[in-house]
Amino acid sequence: MLLTDGKTLTLAVFDMDGLLLDSEKVYYEKWRETAKILGYEMTHSQWCGLMGTNEESEKRYLRSIYGDDCPVGDFRRIRLRMINEYAAEHGFPLKKGVRELISFLRENGVCSVVATSSERERAEKLLSKAGIADLFSDITCGNEVLFGKPDPALFLKAAEKANVKATECAVFEDSENGIIAAEKAGMIPVFVPYMQMPSEYVKKTAFVINSLDEFISLADK
Repeated sequence: MLLTDGKTLTLAVFDMDGLLLDSEKVYYEKWRETAKILGYEMTHSQWCGLMGTNEESEKRYLRSIYGDDCPVGDFRRIRLRMINEYAAEHGFPLKKGVRELISFLRENGVCSVVATSSERERAEKLLSKAGIADLFSDITCGNEVLFGKPDPALFLKAAEKANVKATECAVFEDSENGIIAAEKAGMIPVFVPYMQMPSEYVKKTAFVINSLDEFISLADK
């Protein structure tokens, strides 16, 4: 697929939570509940710094805001238990335009993959429960790299597995951490705001669209 600036788009890399699945509101609530249980307070801006991080990056970030004695293991254990219980009972609905965009990309020869900081078993369960697992040729997960977003390793791993050059990849994200990672990877960043509004950095760096299906008209132009 040839874009207007002459770049070739071969691979579309999708974040999962908050981008494909309407899950981040629940995650925000569970993070704040977990912090309260452990005797901490978590602001929205602090939580935004956790968006897209894998386990190792999450530990480093929590210690940076709460100190080296922060019980990072308890944070993860309690939060994941509450989230998994919610997901098992309710699942998460699809965000607007998911199926339409992936269908459009497929028709134009662009392969779609997921790159998520979540563990594989959890990601596969959520995507299957939402009925979209079969739309993606591969899933790259947070435990396949040392550090999560904003480190570019997750996206570079996804491109490597697909045998596609980074410059031929577009990354669809709802977090600034993800956009930073995409830009560092040399990929085309596309930001879809949800729980985090675009900063000046994002506005300068990424295409900003309101929903995934808006990329169709953007690409057509």
